[in-house]
Amino acid sequence: MENKCDNLSLFIINELTNQDKKQFEDHLLKCAKCQQELKSIQETWQMLSYDVEETEVPESLKSQVMDFVFEENKFLKHEEKKEAEPMSFKERILSVAKKHFSPISTAVTAILIICLIGFYWNSLHLKDTIKALENNAADPTQIVTTYSLTGESFAASATGSAYLLQEGTETNLVIALNNMPITKGNEVYQVWLLKNGNRQSAGTLIPDQNGSGLITYRLPPEYSFEDIGITLEPNPFNTQPQGQKVLGT
Repeated sequence: MENKCDNLSLFIINELTNQDKKQFEDHLLKCAKCQQELKSIQETWQMLSYDVEETEVPESLKSQVMDFVFEENKFLKHEEKKEAEPMSFKERILSVAKKHFSPISTAVTAILIICLIGFYWNSLHLKDTIKALENNAADPTQIVTTYSLTGESFAASATGSAYLLQEGTETNLVIALNNMPITKGNEVYQVWLLKNGNRQSAGTLIPDQNGSGLITYRLPPEYSFEDIGITLEPNPFNTQPQGQKVLGT
């Protein structure tokens, strides 16, 4: 017999079929365990969105985070033996994860941490780019194209500007948004590049309390696009737009 609880992670990243999603939503109404798992993950995401400070990201971070997920069972077997010894940073993380999260929510939380740090790392690179432009840096950076973004629907008052920057052989797209409606829960604004009816994701952002947001995206070599669209998505894991369009060129 199928264990409906196993579909929790697929439900969170929106990878279930419409039929399986409906069945899991019915299951969620009756399963206290899945309700608690989902609540814990949502609370963790919201806490990370507002409380994590920007910091330099070491190259080994991803492997360290994934190591503690896959080594959890090994750690638990030796926990009693090491209880009297001082706990390392990794051991303290594993201890907290054991008390508050199941293996599924621990893995999903680890993925969210990696995504969030990636957002901040992207933001740091963007700030460096904007600062170089403002200071007329000697680096041969040129603005080759500019775009105006106009809000629509419930974000009709929102505005935005996009700049296509040429840095040597690299091309970066920088987008600045203003007066954006504040997101709720796991919602994010996702940028899409349109060409010949196809859509390519160019990243996600969450505006600050003033409704402002910045995002930068390095275009693949020889890549071009015709239009820019921005949608409000229920989560940051979509490969194709599912939410409502709120801005566009």
